Amino acid sequence: MVISKLWKALRANYWGSLAFDVVLLMMVFILIHAWQTHDLPDDEYTPALEPAWLDDMQADSVLVAGETGVVYFFAPWCSVCRYSIDNLDQLVASGRLSWARVVALEYGNLDEVREFIRETDVHLPVLLGGPQTTRDWQIQAFPTYFVIDGNGQIVSRSVGYSTRIGLQARVWLNSN
Repeated sequence: MVISKLWKALRANYWGSLAFDVVLLMMVFILIHAWQTHDLPDDEYTPALEPAWLDDMQADSVLVAGETGVVYFFAPWCSVCRYSIDNLDQLVASGRLSWARVVALEYGNLDEVREFIRETDVHLPVLLGGPQTTRDWQIQAFPTYFVIDGNGQIVSRSVGYSTRIGLQARVWLNSN
């Protein structure tokens, strides 16, 4: 009975109700993020990426020393990847992000990857990963993002769709 009265009083107060709902939603998002990323590599270990580039979509190095960037794992069949990869591409093109590398996984042949890159109009360097890359980086869903700091350490990780603002915030919060 007391809980019912408290609940009704909280819901009757607009600002109290709004604050409660916002906190509840934030907690749900935090818990989902924690569950999605619990098996990903931790901050102290950044697995190696072999420089197997797709065609002419190359860079001088896989990671850029001294600069914070993003490593983005995708699969050509992933519909969420089709919508999210553009956010990363635009951040780099605008200069708000120093560098990014996209890594193709779970593809049948190179034509699938080429088609995905052509259809999404990506201008970022593309690496070709395989089963070992998937195991090393513990990728279980697509897309998966890692923010890498200037020392080559993983400082943030995320799974699923991310907006440009969300990506930029992760990079900004983790830049030293």
